[in-house]
Amino acid sequence: MTNVAVTLLAVLVGALTTFAATILVDRMRFHREQARYWADKKLAAYADYLDAVKSMNRISRRLVAGRGIDKRAAALEGDDALALLAEAESRRAGASELVTLIGSADVVSSVRRLNREVGRLEWIAREMLDADEEAWEACNQAYVGQLNAVHECARRELRIPGAHLPREVGPPWVPSLPAPRRETPVTRGDKYLLKPDGEHDGRSA
Repeated sequence: MTNVAVTLLAVLVGALTTFAATILVDRMRFHREQARYWADKKLAAYADYLDAVKSMNRISRRLVAGRGIDKRAAALEGDDALALLAEAESRRAGASELVTLIGSADVVSSVRRLNREVGRLEWIAREMLDADEEAWEACNQAYVGQLNAVHECARRELRIPGAHLPREVGPPWVPSLPAPRRETPVTRGDKYLLKPDGEHDGRSA
């Protein structure tokens, strides 16, 4: 009788252990799936928000270029341009609201600061704030600095591997043409050929 009781107790303990282990594994799987789901949602929301902010910045730059303030952007003028800016601002506001809903506290705080920076650019573009070329450039640098901060916060929250390489905060790079290659005459028979300096065809003239 004792052996039967021990056997039944062992079976019961084994069943309870298996049941507990199954519950634990299922719970861990559920949490992993939930974490993956929300990470994907956050990544999409952050990307959409940043795209909307950059769209606002591009349109604002083109509007102030029409007044000669930003000389690197193609000018954009008229009521249609203001309508484009209003549409971009509406999209940014909606994307920002989603980030506020699902983002971490650090990301949300950083996004709110970026909203203020891009909002200031919008006010200058709408001529609600007066700014010369120097002030506009300073506002753009502040915008870029905060854009970098949002990227860094988002990468840290989502545990994205690799190092964050921020955009340069300062005067933008201005492209220039490469220096022309000097060419020297090479005689071949009764003809003169132009060869770049340092190049040889390996044959006698």
